[in-house]
Amino acid sequence: MKKKPTCFGAGLVALDVILNGSPLTLPKLSAGGSCGNVMSILGFLGWDSYPVARLAANQASTELIHDLDRWHVHKDHLSVSDKGSTPIIIHRILKDKNGNPVHRFEFRDPETKSWLPQFKPITKDVASEVMEKHLIPEVFYFDRMNPGTFELATYLKARGTIIFFEPSSAKDVQLFEKFKAVADIIKYSHDRIPDYRERYPSIECLLEIETQGKNGLNFRSANSSNPDKWKLLKAFVLAEVKDAAGAGDWCSSGIIQQLCLKGHSEFLRTGVTRIESGLRYGQALGALNCLYDGARGLMYHYTARDLQKVVDQLITEKSTHNLSLKTKPLIDISSGVLFSSLYK
Repeated sequence: MKKKPTCFGAGLVALDVILNGSPLTLPKLSAGGSCGNVMSILGFLGWDSYPVARLAANQASTELIHDLDRWHVHKDHLSVSDKGSTPIIIHRILKDKNGNPVHRFEFRDPETKSWLPQFKPITKDVASEVMEKHLIPEVFYFDRMNPGTFELATYLKARGTIIFFEPSSAKDVQLFEKFKAVADIIKYSHDRIPDYRERYPSIECLLEIETQGKNGLNFRSANSSNPDKWKLLKAFVLAEVKDAAGAGDWCSSGIIQQLCLKGHSEFLRTGVTRIESGLRYGQALGALNCLYDGARGLMYHYTARDLQKVVDQLITEKSTHNLSLKTKPLIDISSGVLFSSLYK
């Protein structure tokens, strides 16, 4: 049997409670957070994915892990105890005054108005436990900066793992640059780090990616003849957007799938044309997910094989207008669970 590629992930692993604004629609519960989404998507795409996280012993963790199990995500590095925390994020889908869909993340219990459980980073002890397993993945993905994650990233980098860094912020410049120095791929949102290009005029990672939502993405590669020059890849044209949340996580997963499948040595030799193709694949996945509710709504409607056919069509057509898309989910994640029961 062919060995599956492996990805470790550290960072935000949460339970998403998805509300689409209709009082007739039950909430949908799914694993969420950038790290949780990427690990789930890679599991769906056929990877051995291992999130590293400290979860609480409560109903939220039960629901989260149940969803991870659907996608064959490995739980070896998930700890569940009273010392952990399972973040709960309300993902509310709304419409603006012009009828355009918008999403809002909420972090308070809508019934009690109290703060919902928040993220707890992995510790150095947790990183050591992972390292003691001596499993070296093709990729290590992370979206939060903390000592445990840095220790694990440094250890894996020295052993040939591709380090994929997706920062949520760069406000702490010294800390950001410490993590950036260990990364092979950095992917960031222009909305979150608008001054990246001015701050770093010369490329420092093997691949640097700036996402700009509906305006597409820019990238520069160390393998380019002009490595400091950014290139724009325009976004796909979408017939009807339902929810843009999670598009970035799908894009990251697609990039990992296309460019990191064979590990660091192969990635080092990847030319710009191949990189551009991998980025377009990631963009296509992100675009298609915008047509469904939730950060990973796409994978509840398609098998991986069927989705590949739609991705190929979108890359050719450059628009979703002529695509035949599924509207009925294969998996229903609606739940009537009482909100307060999730974390108490």
